[in-house]
Amino acid sequence: MRRRTALTVVSAAIGGAVVPLSFASASAAAESRRGPQSPTARWDFDERGGTVAREAVSGSADPIDYVFADARYKPDSDPVRRCGVRGRALYFDGYSTVVTAKGPGRLDPAQGLTIDAWIAPYAYEHGIDGKPQALVNQHNPDARTGFLLGLRRFGQIVFQLGFGTDLIEVKGAPDQAASRGRWTHVAAGYDPAAHQLRLYRDGRLIGTATTPDKAPDWPPASCC
Repeated sequence: MRRRTALTVVSAAIGGAVVPLSFASASAAAESRRGPQSPTARWDFDERGGTVAREAVSGSADPIDYVFADARYKPDSDPVRRCGVRGRALYFDGYSTVVTAKGPGRLDPAQGLTIDAWIAPYAYEHGIDGKPQALVNQHNPDARTGFLLGLRRFGQIVFQLGFGTDLIEVKGAPDQAASRGRWTHVAAGYDPAAHQLRLYRDGRLIGTATTPDKAPDWPPASCC
């Protein structure tokens, strides 16, 4: 039986919007030089309303946990949506809006992994104790398992991938941060053949890191 994992999407930047978010198949991570590949899973966040986010490949409806969907001192309301790169975008403020999904899809990190998202930060979080703030993650940092794509202080882009004994991190230079007030495309990939993590900003390579000669270690669904 295939183990199912939970995926959490939560803005790292106060006032940030994320649209769309996609995970590439194993072959896409290994063959990214050959051009665009069909994603294993993709969330466009283009819904007109409601508290679900539709995953475009499988068609599944993933819940949006929004603090005011069942409000106590005001009328109930849907999550906030704004204009995106294309269509609408789901607005994250760092605490009130979280999307949790199963899967995603046929993702097999041992064979390679590519994650990409469009983000438009309104502000940057402080980053308590130097910890990165997640844009999208399925990880357990204490156990050094899973992955996190996020931002450090002042919008520095970072990607982490756990191998059980090691938590490997690649980050962009401070002058390659995600800009406030405009859309930035961020992407991270794991190439098992090259034993390398790669990080991109607006299509430009901004960082690499060497990984161990073994498969990533994935956390259970209950960890996050």
